[in-house]
Amino acid sequence: MPIDKDGRARRTVKACVICHKKKVRCDIDEVDGDKCTPCVRDGYDCIPRERKRKRFTFSPSPLAGQSRVKTQHDDQCISEGSQTTFSTSESLNATTTESTGKFFGSSAPRFARDQSLKSESELGRRMSSTASLHESPILERQPEPLYPTSHRSISSTMNDSSYKPSKSVSYLGRLEYLRGDVPVNDDAAPEKVPHRLSESDIEILRVQRVTDLPPRAIRESLYDAFWTRCYPWTPVVERSWIYDRRPGKVSLLLQHAMFLAGSRVSATVPNYTSEDFYKKARVLFWMSGEEDPIITIAAACLLHWWNPQGPEQISLDTSSFWLRVCVGLAHQVGLHREPIGKPDSGLRRRIWWSLVVRDSLINAGHGRPRAIDLKLADVSPISVMDFDGVTAAAELFSSYVGISCILGDLTQSYLRKHGLQEHRKSLEDRLFRWVKTLPDQLQLCRSTERRPLRPYNFEARQIHLQYFITLIILNRPTDPKLAPSTASLLASSYVAGIFEDFMARDELRYLGPIFTFYCLTAGMAQLSCYRYSDMAHLAEENLEIVARALEELSKRWPTAIGSLKHLMDVREKVQQRPQIGQFSEINFPNTTAQFFSDFGPDLCRMWHPIHQRLPQVAPIAPRELEMAGILQGLRIPNNQPLDLDMASNAAVQQQMINNNITTGVSLEPTLLQPQEWFGPYGVGNWLTVDWDQGLGW
Repeated sequence: MPIDKDGRARRTVKACVICHKKKVRCDIDEVDGDKCTPCVRDGYDCIPRERKRKRFTFSPSPLAGQSRVKTQHDDQCISEGSQTTFSTSESLNATTTESTGKFFGSSAPRFARDQSLKSESELGRRMSSTASLHESPILERQPEPLYPTSHRSISSTMNDSSYKPSKSVSYLGRLEYLRGDVPVNDDAAPEKVPHRLSESDIEILRVQRVTDLPPRAIRESLYDAFWTRCYPWTPVVERSWIYDRRPGKVSLLLQHAMFLAGSRVSATVPNYTSEDFYKKARVLFWMSGEEDPIITIAAACLLHWWNPQGPEQISLDTSSFWLRVCVGLAHQVGLHREPIGKPDSGLRRRIWWSLVVRDSLINAGHGRPRAIDLKLADVSPISVMDFDGVTAAAELFSSYVGISCILGDLTQSYLRKHGLQEHRKSLEDRLFRWVKTLPDQLQLCRSTERRPLRPYNFEARQIHLQYFITLIILNRPTDPKLAPSTASLLASSYVAGIFEDFMARDELRYLGPIFTFYCLTAGMAQLSCYRYSDMAHLAEENLEIVARALEELSKRWPTAIGSLKHLMDVREKVQQRPQIGQFSEINFPNTTAQFFSDFGPDLCRMWHPIHQRLPQVAPIAPRELEMAGILQGLRIPNNQPLDLDMASNAAVQQQMINNNITTGVSLEPTLLQPQEWFGPYGVGNWLTVDWDQGLGW
C-alpha cells in the first residue's frame, strides 16, 4: 500500500461518495487531510467511496468448500455504503424545494448550490421530509381538490405506485439482435443525472403562469368534454391520474393537455382559450415538468388537438410534429413491445394503438410516410380487458383502430407505384371483414328488410365515415378520364348524408381535423359526375352539404380552408364544361355491391337513381362464400361470455397480422416526391391530383 509523506497509508479510492454522485473530480488522494477540496468548500462530510463491483484481477478463486469470513472491515464497508445509497430524486427535491421558494414568493432562501448532506442525521431528516420531484411545489399548486363521483364508473387497475415517477430504464433492444458469448451489461451505464430547474427555468414557468388553472366549474366542464368527446378516440389517460390523487398532486402537464383537448370540442370560454392551455402544456413538456414518461407521452398525444396550421405550412405545433415526438418517446419506453407481466399493460396497449391510429390518419390526410412500422412491433390487439371490462369502450376503440389501419395501408399502397394493384385484394378482404364483424351497437342500419337506420349514434356515424372514405379511394377509376366509379358515388353520397346529420345536431364542433380530409374526398367524388345531366342536381346537393361542413370546420381547423377553396375552384371549372347526357356507364359488380349490402337508402341521395338501373344482385356473392369461414370465427355470439370472445377475437386478429407479415401482405412505407405533399392546398393533395386532371383542372 502506498505511504504518503506523513507516514500514513494512502487510500486507494479515486473519489469520495459526494464527488462520485456529483460527477466532479475528487482530489482525496492528493490532499493532506481527510477531506477533499470540493467537500471542504461545500461543507459536506467527505466519506471515501468503496467500489461495489470487484476489480478484475488475476487472483486465484477460493478453493471449493472454503467460504469468505466476514470481517470487521466488511461491516464498516456495509455501514458506509448504507449511508450513501440515497435516492437521487429525493436529494434533488431538497434543492428544488428551496429553489422554487422564490418562484412562489415565499421567504425561502434564494436559489443556490446544493445545501444538504452535512451529516448522516441531517440526510435522514431531509429524506423523510422531502417529497419527490413530481410532487414538488412547481407541480403542486392547484385551486381545489377534484373528487367527482360521476367519473368513477370505470375502475382503474393501476395502483398508486403505477403512476409515480418512473424509475425504470429506457427500453434497450440491443440484446434482441446482438449475438455472442459476452453478455451486454446494460446495468453498468452511469446513473441518470437528475433534472434540475435553473433560475431562468423557474422564471420562464412563472411568466407562463403554468400553475394558474381555471375555476372549478370550468375545469369540470373541460374534463367532461374530454372524457365524452376525446377519450373514446384517444384513450391514453387513466382516470386515477386525475381523481384518485390528493389535491395538488395531479400533473400540471397532463391537466393543461386535457384542458386543451376538452376546449377544442366545446364552446369557447372567455379568458381560457385553447391556445393558452397549449402554451402552458408545451413549456412544461420541453422543460421536463413531468418525470413519469408514460404520463408525458399521454399528455403529448393530446397536444395534437391544437393543430393551428395546415400541412402546407411548416410548423412545430402541428399534429404531425407531436406524433413523431410521441413515437420517439414510445420507442424509448418500449411501448412497441407486448407488455407481458406489467401492471399497466392495458394502458400501454391503448397508448400504442392510439399512436398507430394517429399515424394512419395523418398519413391519409397528408400523404406522408408513416412514423410507425408495425412489422417491428408485437403488441396484441385491443381487448375488453384493456378497458377494465368496459365492453362498449373496448369495442368502439378496437373498431376504430381496425378501420384506421385499413385506411392508412390503402394510402400507402396508393402512393406506391403499382402498389394498389398488388394489395387491392387483401385490402378489400380486410375491409369486408371489418364491416361484417362490426359490433351490433355500432351498426348503422338494422338487419331487417330495406335496412332502416338505427337510432342515432354519434360514434357509429364517425367510424362509418372512415369506412365510406376507404370505399371511395379503393374504387376510384385507374384512369381519371374514365366514367366515375358507381361505388365511389354511392359512398360519397353516404358521407354527405352523415355530415348532414352532424350539422343538424350541431356536432361538427366535436370533430377533429381529419374530417376536413373526409369532406374533400367526398366532394371530389361528387364533382366527377357533374357532367351528367341526370346526376348533376344530386351531386350539387351533396356538394353543398360538404361545403357547408368545411366552412363550419374551418372555424376550428385551418386545414379546412384550403380544402374548401380547392373544391370551389374545381367546381367553377367543371361547371364551365358542357354536360354529356345521362349517367349510363354503371359498373357495379356483385363483389362490390356486397360492401353496401348492410346499408339502406336513408342517408344516400344517389341510392335510388343508381339502383334503379342495376341488374338483380345474386343473394350470395362470391366474396361471402370465400369469407364465410373467416367470419364464422370472428363473429361474437351473444350467448357466450364477452371477455373470452374478445380474447379469441384478439388472437385471431393477431394471427392475421402475423400471416400478413410472413406473406408480405403488409405494406412498406413509401418515399414520396416533394411535389406530391407540398402544394397550394395541402390536405389530400396526394389524392386530388388525378381527379383534377380528369376534371380538366
